[in-house]
Amino acid sequence: MAKCSFCGNEIEKGTGMIFVEKIGKVLNFCSSKCERNVDLGRVPRHTRWTQEFRKLKGKLTAEAEKEALQREAEATAAGGKVKFGISGAAAKKLKGGA
Repeated sequence: MAKCSFCGNEIEKGTGMIFVEKIGKVLNFCSSKCERNVDLGRVPRHTRWTQEFRKLKGKLTAEAEKEALQREAEATAAGGKVKFGISGAAAKKLKGGA
């Protein structure tokens, strides 16, 4: 399922609206309310009823927080973030040691 580009809610199949910008960026909207807020130049972080605002202020519901954590876990499992270790000798060279 797609997520609304403004409020972050999931959009059911067959509903909502898709807007494609000239540069090829695709925006999905669940309602005309979200579309109008983007047109007005509003930022989701500053709009109280959006998921991004709730996440920023620590007011996410337990269910929404659980979903967000699952998405992050899936992204890291899929290779989204990979960390590499440095050997001891390489670390000394970086610090300026012998």
